Amino acid sequence: MAKYENIPKKYLNQFAKLNKVVYRGKFQEEIEEMLIENGKEAELVYLNEQFKFPANYISICKAESNFPDKSKTPEKFIDTLITEGVILSSQVNAEWQPTYTPEVKICAIKHEGNSIYIKLVEERFNSRRNGYGTIPSSYAHLTSLVIHFGEEELIELRCSAREAKKYSEYVMKLMGFATPYKWFLVPKLTKQAARQLCSLLSAGIASTHIALPSTVGSLKFNGKKGINLDIDNTFKSITTAIEGLGLPTNDTMDENCFYSYTDPKTNIVIEVTFEVNIKASYFKFTSAVPEIVVDHVLDTLVIVNNDDTLSIEEPLIQVQ
Repeated sequence: MAKYENIPKKYLNQFAKLNKVVYRGKFQEEIEEMLIENGKEAELVYLNEQFKFPANYISICKAESNFPDKSKTPEKFIDTLITEGVILSSQVNAEWQPTYTPEVKICAIKHEGNSIYIKLVEERFNSRRNGYGTIPSSYAHLTSLVIHFGEEELIELRCSAREAKKYSEYVMKLMGFATPYKWFLVPKLTKQAARQLCSLLSAGIASTHIALPSTVGSLKFNGKKGINLDIDNTFKSITTAIEGLGLPTNDTMDENCFYSYTDPKTNIVIEVTFEVNIKASYFKFTSAVPEIVVDHVLDTLVIVNNDDTLSIEEPLIQVQ
């Protein structure tokens, strides 16, 4: 079994290639062993930590009241979890594999600075083929969240928008909030907020979904790999032609955006792609990204939420 199993295979392969380690046709544990022999174990530990707390969706939850006294700081919250028997003191800054059941359980926790990272596991079911039919099969479903303490008290939920209520109320119960749990999501991804977010991230548009007030309900445009539709002349010509029919093209429903990030410690290049869904008001990565990218996006979301009048010169993304 791979020792650094949190690292997505494609990034392990890329890191191996950068260090002239043969990875084609090799199992993950074989690649790890060769990298360790080449003196790269510290980098593997770093990458494993970077991908420990999975993040696809990001929703920022803000409680209507301040954090309870028993969970006012990271230290107090950890003490609360230990005192109430939720975790053991030996499990702080560790990851483990409890027997998974339909009940949500903590399976990893990390204290870093003014934040607490938590990984949750629960049993879920899907169907697999068995003879001529199918049978239910259970698996461990993982979800992560981050509690940010200090002046800006936030709960970062790394789950789909439809599950935000479930996980926000789970962690608010752990923290000692009184019922009923009162919270709201920030920022609301209006067209203006989405424009600010993408501009601050210097992201290009990979695809855009436009609603049309016509018998054709909507059109979705997908650029070729690496093409930024925001500055693409063909895309501009098409939207101009649609507007020539008397139909507006400024009702954006969702956009997929992209940018590249080079990790300074390993030199691997992360191709970050994400969806900003304006109609449903959520942000979603389309593939696994390291913690450093998540932190950058979260910081940007907080900036957008705290400054609705943010002035942006020559924005790269035009969400009208």
